[in-house]
Order: sequence, then C-alpha cells, then structure tokens
Amino acid sequence: MKRALIQSVKVIPYTSENAINREGFLSGILAVKVGSPSGSPTGMAVKLTITESDQSDTGYAPVKDKLVCVGNAPLDDAGAISVTTVATGGELVNFDLDLVGLKQYVKVKVEMVCTGDSSPSCTATAALALGDASEVPV
Repeated sequence: MKRALIQSVKVIPYTSENAINREGFLSGILAVKVGSPSGSPTGMAVKLTITESDQSDTGYAPVKDKLVCVGNAPLDDAGAISVTTVATGGELVNFDLDLVGLKQYVKVKVEMVCTGDSSPSCTATAALALGDASEVPV
C-alpha cells in the first residue's frame, strides 16, 4: 500500500492562480495553512475560486461542476466556495478536489477573507497533492 501511494501522487507547493496541468490525475487535495492575522479580526474564511481551460495561459472560466470540492458546500456560479476558519489563524484547511470531467488546466485562486476590526489582514500558504494517477509511477 505504501508503494502504491508513493507512486500515484504528485505534491507541489501551490501559488494562488498558477495553472495546474491535471492531465493524468483524477483528484487532488489543496491544503491551505492560514497565517496569523494582523489586527484583531472577528472572523476569517478561506475562499477558493476554481476555473478551468483547455490552454495553460488563456480562456479560463468558472468550473461548471458544482461538486468539485468533495464534502463541502457546492461551488457558486462564479466557481467559488468559502470555508470559515478560526479568527486567530493557524488553522490547516484541506479541500478534497474531484477533478474528473474538468478540463486539462485548472487554476485555484486562494483568498483570505477577514472581517471586523479596522483593517485586518490575513495570509495563507498552500500545497497541492494530485492523486489517482492514470499512469504509475508518476
């Protein structure tokens, strides 16, 4: 089992809105680590906006499959989903992604939404694990 996992996933650091070539992968996990906020926000959320295209550099549109984020609320018409996190930061939020049926290139815009206080600011870092490879080893 360990070898099957090692040979069927690809893990990469992810920068918001970079194109992901998902060819050969049917699923993924986007892990978002919420940073410590500045100011004193009363609420924080991780917002993802997912778009797709047949080309790596142009033609991106919101995904039509509203159930891409498995186990979360459906995406809205803009391809976005928002998940509330603790206002103190430091939380790790995983998004399980079902990539079946999406176009070859996918972009995920990762945003932190802070509310309350006079001017709160929040950051996050992300990593992406692509899984269910059609060819092994990856």
